[in-house]
Amino acid sequence: MSGNDFGEIGSINIGPGTISPRDFQADAVELDYYVAVLVLEATSDAADHEPLYEESFVLLKAESEEEAKEKAVEHGKQQETSYQNENHELITWKLKQIIEVKLLEDATFDDGTELYGRFFRNYQAYSSFEPLTEEEA
Repeated sequence: MSGNDFGEIGSINIGPGTISPRDFQADAVELDYYVAVLVLEATSDAADHEPLYEESFVLLKAESEEEAKEKAVEHGKQQETSYQNENHELITWKLKQIIEVKLLEDATFDDGTELYGRFFRNYQAYSSFEPLTEEEA
């Protein structure tokens, strides 16, 4: 063996299975679960186009709230796209806003586990919000 063989990180052959040295990190940090609420907006070059919005709830694993926020932005940016629809109009989806990134207090994911909740005072404004049904989308 040359001196270079010991400096490389690799797997240890133990017969039918292998062990990666990365499996034994002494400083392994436990990741928490977060939920991120994102809003994406679809625009078009069509003259009569009305913007369409999508509210998306995304599960994230992160070491901290700051990392979870960064991952939420990254996820939203990955959802951005443009395409021609059947009428040859350009449709563009863009991340409009990260509404909230929140630590999931109960990450057991049992039946009935709350994933997201928020408080508000203006019920009239809330009730005027009419999400599209599956048939309308």
